[in-house]
Amino acid sequence: MQKGPQMKLISLDALEPGKVLGRAIFNEKGTLLLGAGVAVTSRYLRRLKEMGYSAVYIEEKGYEDIEVKDVISDKTRIEAVSTISETFQTVRESSSSDRSGLDKNRVSNIADKIVDDLTGSDNKIMDLIDLKSFDNYTFLHSVNVSVLTVMVASNSGRFNTLDLRDMAMGSLLHDIGMAHVPIEVVQKQGRLTGAEFRLMKKHTQIGFEILQHKSSMKPVISCVPLQHQEYYNGTGYPNGLAQEKIHIYSRYTAIADVFDALTSDRCFKRRLPPHAALQYLSLGKSTHFDSELLKLFARHVATFPVGTTVMLNSGETAVVMKNNQEQMDRPLVRVLKSPDGKEVDKAYEVDLTSQTEYSIRDIVP
Repeated sequence: MQKGPQMKLISLDALEPGKVLGRAIFNEKGTLLLGAGVAVTSRYLRRLKEMGYSAVYIEEKGYEDIEVKDVISDKTRIEAVSTISETFQTVRESSSSDRSGLDKNRVSNIADKIVDDLTGSDNKIMDLIDLKSFDNYTFLHSVNVSVLTVMVASNSGRFNTLDLRDMAMGSLLHDIGMAHVPIEVVQKQGRLTGAEFRLMKKHTQIGFEILQHKSSMKPVISCVPLQHQEYYNGTGYPNGLAQEKIHIYSRYTAIADVFDALTSDRCFKRRLPPHAALQYLSLGKSTHFDSELLKLFARHVATFPVGTTVMLNSGETAVVMKNNQEQMDRPLVRVLKSPDGKEVDKAYEVDLTSQTEYSIRDIVP
C-alpha cells in the first residue's frame, strides 16, 4: 500500500553485527524496539534471538532499489496488534465474570481500517514476511490471519464491503478463545497430551461463546472462531462439519490461519519459507481445505517474497525483485553472484517467466 523500505531478508544466524535494519521491529503493544536504520550490535543480535526472532530485514548492497511493500499501512498494523493484544488481556481477566471484556467497537474500528487499506490498494500480493517473536506471536498472528483472509476474499469478487468487515472481525478474533486456555498449554514445547489437546480444542467453542453470547456479535462473525478448525472433509472439530456446511468466512480463515502458523517461528518449531508452506497446504486440498479457495489464496501470497535471496538452478545467487501473480514460482530476479560465489561485475535481471531455462533451486538464508 505504501512505499516500503529497500531491504534484504536475512536469517539471524547469518547476520553480522554492524548491518543496518531495513524494517523497524515493534512489540505487541506497538512500542518501537529497534528502528529502521539502526545498526545491529552483538547485544541487539543476542536479544533478538532470545525473544524468538529468526530473521530480520536489513539494508544491503545490491538491494538498494528493491522495495518491499506491506498490503496495509504500518499505522494500521501497529494499531491492530495493540488492539488485539489488549483485547486478549481484558478477555483473560474477565474469565470469572459474565462479561467478555471485549470492546466490540474498538475491534470493529480496526477491522474497518484493515478493509479500507486493502480495498484501497492496488497491491494484490502479500510480499512481506511478518516476522514474529515468541512473545508477540498470538497477536501478530491474529492480525496477519485477518489481513490474509480479507485480502484474498476481497479479490474474489464475491463480497461487498460490509461482508469484508464482518470477515475481518471474525478472523481478527478467530483465536480469542485461547485467552481462556492455560498459557502453559498454549506455549508448550513438544506434543500435547490427550488431556491438553482436549483443552486446546475447547478454544473454538469458548471463542463462539464470547462473541455470540457475551458480546452479541452477528452469527457470521462468531462462527469464525467456532469453525476455523473444521476440515473440508468433515474430520475437523468441534462439530465435524463438511464442505458448504462450514461457513465461507471460516473456510477462508482456516487457510490463512494454517499458512501464517507455518510461516511463523514458535517456541517448538522454526518457520517454513512461504513456498514450503504453500506446498504443505496443497496436500490438504479437498481434505482439510476448500480447493477453490486454496487456489485463490495461492494467487495472492508470494511463493518467494521480494527481498528473498535465492539460488538458481545455474548455481548463481539472486534476489527476488518482483512477483508475477500468474506464475508465482517464477519471479523477476537480479543475479548478484556467479556460481563460484563471487560478486558479478554488473548485476543483471532474469525474468523467470520468460527465461524458462532458469528456475529457483533453493532459498539462501
